[in-house]
Amino acid sequence: MNKPEPFKLAIIGAGGIGSIHIRNSLNNKDINLVGICELDKERAKSCIKGQCIPIVGNVSELIKLRPEGIVIASSTTSHGQVAKTIIKAKIPFLCEKPLASDLNQAKQIANYADEQSVYGAMAFNRRFHQRYSEMRKAIQMDEIGTPESLHVTSRSATPPSAKFISTSGGLFGEKGSHFYDLIRWMLNSDTREVFAYGDALFDPEFKVINQPDTAVILMRLNNGVLCNLNFSWRSGYGHDERLEIAGSKGMIQTVQNTNTSEHDPDKKAFFKLRNLPNWNEVFKKTYSDEINVFISEIRNGPRGNLPTLFDGVEAQKIADAIDQSFQTKKSIFLNNL
Repeated sequence: MNKPEPFKLAIIGAGGIGSIHIRNSLNNKDINLVGICELDKERAKSCIKGQCIPIVGNVSELIKLRPEGIVIASSTTSHGQVAKTIIKAKIPFLCEKPLASDLNQAKQIANYADEQSVYGAMAFNRRFHQRYSEMRKAIQMDEIGTPESLHVTSRSATPPSAKFISTSGGLFGEKGSHFYDLIRWMLNSDTREVFAYGDALFDPEFKVINQPDTAVILMRLNNGVLCNLNFSWRSGYGHDERLEIAGSKGMIQTVQNTNTSEHDPDKKAFFKLRNLPNWNEVFKKTYSDEINVFISEIRNGPRGNLPTLFDGVEAQKIADAIDQSFQTKKSIFLNNL
């Protein structure tokens, strides 16, 4: 049996996440990176290290390079129009979250792809991390009984700028979307109600744009599970990401990797985390894994191994509801959105 030709992939965006996809593609012998769409050509060039890869300035030019699939990793505000252009060209795509800059546009894109029978998927790469796939399996195998409560902690080692956050979806959309998707995926339930407390506790520029840098979110799922999510854009000890699920028969939680743990002998129970690995170290492998699955889904037919565009819509609906709660200081029911 002849080995298939390398998959012809194109990537839109050469920023933080786009650069990861570009470098992974160049290191994957099963991928032929046929083009990059990026307005900042110097930034794109810095990713390809002198290799002869076409760098174009718009999506139409990228489509002319005839890719088999496209990764959308451009700025959030561009996702909607970019996705529509790709769907019109009948090219499968993988989109970094969020799907669009607002919920109505996200719904339109998901429906448009469905109507045109174009394969589109969301890049919720945390589904591919072993810690989370094993938690989901444990729940499916009834190892903890009926889930009753869930707790998420996510604190970032490197805070983004207020300027970036003003167009990226903010704490609730930019950071939160991954966890809303994980919760739906693990517990097989949509969200019924949310409430959010938040404030700009350490960055005054966030206060200017009315965005929190720290927040606590309460969620009630349709299946009755109660969730609380503790978010912050700041961590002085590395990327802190922990998830705990308690059930009728037991509890499971992720284990945080750390180089140094300290126990203060004077306080007995005092525990200090230091030198946690950054997010790109923790999730580096998940980016290459999801691209490999994306290629497989296109070449062998979709098997439901990637989050769908409608999963993206649901995560965006939760983010919008949480932001609405933060703005109004009221509990928001998602069936009203």
